Amino acid sequence: MDTTPRTVTRLIEEFHRLPGIGPKTAQRLTFYLLRAPKDQAKALADALVDLKERIVTCSICANIAEENPCAICRDDARERSIVCVVEEP
Repeated sequence: MDTTPRTVTRLIEEFHRLPGIGPKTAQRLTFYLLRAPKDQAKALADALVDLKERIVTCSICANIAEENPCAICRDDARERSIVCVVEEP
């Protein structure tokens, strides 16, 4: 019989869905947040919401930014003949 509250299990499952987070790490993160001050957990939740609401992909270079086009692509002084290719931002 599992007596773990559903709220705790749900957060463990959500952490486990992230790349590189195994079941034990997901449990550690969950129980850390359970013991952490409420304002720390809220700050993390707010940062996640801000990430999803404010970050966009630049329509020119596909970089992540808070504006479209990004600051690099908007910069009139940048050298447009040079390209830097990266696998992931």
